[in-house]
Amino acid sequence: MKVTAQQYAQALLELTDGKSEQEISAVVEKFALQLKKDGQLKNIERIMQKFSALFNKQNGIVEAEVVSREKLGAEMIKELEKFIREKYSADVVAIENVVDADIKGGIIIKVGDEILDGSVATQLKKLKKTLSN
Repeated sequence: MKVTAQQYAQALLELTDGKSEQEISAVVEKFALQLKKDGQLKNIERIMQKFSALFNKQNGIVEAEVVSREKLGAEMIKELEKFIREKYSADVVAIENVVDADIKGGIIIKVGDEILDGSVATQLKKLKKTLSN
């Protein structure tokens, strides 16, 4: 029976739940040895992504990538955290601000597979499409 990345991630989550930092270190070391034994080291990145998603869900953490033309100020980050916390019923919001001059203005919020695109570039494309119809 083949074990999936999701199953490995779930196992690691269960093995580390409620453990101290020292205990987690020991568990992770044994887990890595098991992955090596199973020939799964090539899948470690996917397993860790799945683990991170499971851990975040269990702990009410939402990770968001916010793309903007310029670096966002502390006040804007605070407003975005509030918006995301409410929209996704999160206890904790972690925002990574990515600067991309190509969006011309506005912001794009990426949470998991969902994208909220409020960029000027996208708005201009929509307007152009509407006007050409």
